[in-house]
Amino acid sequence: MRLKDKVAIVTGGGRGIGRDIALAYAREGAHVVIAEIDAVTAEATAKDAGNGSIGVQVDVAKSADIKRLTDTTIKAFGRVDILVNNAMKIVPGKLEALPEEAWDTTMNIGLKGAFLMSQAVAQHMIPQKSGAIVNIASIAGLFPYNWAGAYSVVKAGLIMLTKLQAMEWGPYNIRSNAITPGYIRTPGTEAMYADPEIFEGRRKGVPMGRVGSGEDIAGPAVFLASDEAQYTSGSVLGADGAQAVGYFLSVPGRRFSGGRID
Repeated sequence: MRLKDKVAIVTGGGRGIGRDIALAYAREGAHVVIAEIDAVTAEATAKDAGNGSIGVQVDVAKSADIKRLTDTTIKAFGRVDILVNNAMKIVPGKLEALPEEAWDTTMNIGLKGAFLMSQAVAQHMIPQKSGAIVNIASIAGLFPYNWAGAYSVVKAGLIMLTKLQAMEWGPYNIRSNAITPGYIRTPGTEAMYADPEIFEGRRKGVPMGRVGSGEDIAGPAVFLASDEAQYTSGSVLGADGAQAVGYFLSVPGRRFSGGRID
């Protein structure tokens, strides 16, 4: 077991990618705190995870909630070893018409929440001189995702936050890394992927020829939290089926397939 007796907090851990990461951590021996806006979902996932895992209702955009979450974790387990910043809410819209509240919602949950969560756990990780932070970014932090409001901006900011954390907290043996998922099919995106045309279009845009699952993100998340990655920090790990490096495939039209290109 690669995470035996480690204590991990996973935000947005009740569903989708967060749930898959939480379950994978528990299988690897971790005690997982499922931090989720919906208390029922948090408790249900904690029960499925087992291994002493607990669910905590929390809004990561609120510092008081984060303090309560951190205090609950320390009271229950005495320490915190791993933080996964996964909580996110996309409020879509075109930039010229995006309401201020929509921008703030995505920013506050996806970026401000990650900062506040990291700051809170760092206050415990620094004295113990160990810790691992895994930030769930996106290839949308590398390439703009249009009509998704502040989403791309948040994910780009999360990548830079990862690098800053690695630099400032590295002397305390705290590692921070980011994962950039590509197209991932989850319960939250199921309505979109249930459309055959959308699914096939996205599938064809991935060089590996398939849309990913939460399990495709859970594996890298386990690695980055484990001692196997003890000298890995400040890295951005793609989990996208080569989508980012094959980005030219998304250009419409027939691609040139023979002859000389000068």
